[in-house]
Amino acid sequence: MLNISINSPTGFTTEDSLILMISLYSITFAVSFFVMPVVYHHLQYPYRDIEKFKIRSHQFIKFGMIPGGITMYLSLVLGLKFGLHNGIGPSYEHLSYILAIVPLVLVYIFFRKRK
Repeated sequence: MLNISINSPTGFTTEDSLILMISLYSITFAVSFFVMPVVYHHLQYPYRDIEKFKIRSHQFIKFGMIPGGITMYLSLVLGLKFGLHNGIGPSYEHLSYILAIVPLVLVYIFFRKRK
């Protein structure tokens, strides 16, 4: 994504620039949420209430999955549009949605089944 923002491919429209900006902004939030359990660990150590610590840490991860999924979808839209657009036709948006939802659902299922 950063390479696309610096070296835009031919045919890069204003809509694509907006998708790229939203995607970069969304990944910033996702990374921040995924880093927050580490920061929270350093602030709360030694733990006074371990259950509160676990709940709060897991909330950060759950909230980080939302912008992570948005970024994955938008990145796949751009990638499939410029990488495979000639091969799959105009259905690249539907294919990118399917490709983005599968790993997100798997991560959510594994996260819910943890002990």
